[in-house]
Amino acid sequence: MAGQASIKCRKYMQDGKNPLLQPWKGVRSEDLIVDALLGITLFKASFAAARALAAGVMGGRFRSVMPSDLANVGAIARESLPAPSVEYATEANRVELRRLFTRDGCHHCGTRRGAVIGDHMPPNKQVQQYVHTARRSLLNLPFVKQLASAMNIPTAPPRQRFYPQCTSCSQKQSAAIRNNKLTLVFHEVLHHGGKSQAWHFAGAFLGMRHYHGSDGGRNGSKGKNGGARGMRRS
Repeated sequence: MAGQASIKCRKYMQDGKNPLLQPWKGVRSEDLIVDALLGITLFKASFAAARALAAGVMGGRFRSVMPSDLANVGAIARESLPAPSVEYATEANRVELRRLFTRDGCHHCGTRRGAVIGDHMPPNKQVQQYVHTARRSLLNLPFVKQLASAMNIPTAPPRQRFYPQCTSCSQKQSAAIRNNKLTLVFHEVLHHGGKSQAWHFAGAFLGMRHYHGSDGGRNGSKGKNGGARGMRRS
């Protein structure tokens, strides 16, 4: 998309026409393919040996650019803590969660502002529903549990973990889970530690590719035209 946006902007500056009126006009399939391949390569290519060992290619993870579903672990989640029960986080947990929150931000939106909440994942309501359903189902029968255990089918409630969460996402999450509604939040911060990472500039590189190519093409055309005029004059 960054490459095509660059082409449309250049076209608008050249002729002043709104390119969105005919979005597919002038789009070349080879440009789309090259942009897609280059974008993925730049996003996931190894930027440095140390960086690659720490976080993979250019620091980028595909899921980190997607919005977060408040009913699940956030798309930009990193480290978490074991949650031994459905109770609130202990004082020791809150100290560690504050450290993670300051370093990584909210696991849903990425903000590092405000108080930190110990967010149970999966949410308590989902775990309670699982337990209630299991008690009313065949899983309550001893021989079914034994059979499931022999087949390595999990029957126990899912283990929960604490993730650092901001108060805003916590409030939205409560409403979303209470109403059984899908709620997505976009990331306020798409970087780690307050500094931009190399993978953030993949789109800019694609845009520069088209501007550089267009300038070269125009200069080359002028050179050819000038040479042709020179030949006619002689």
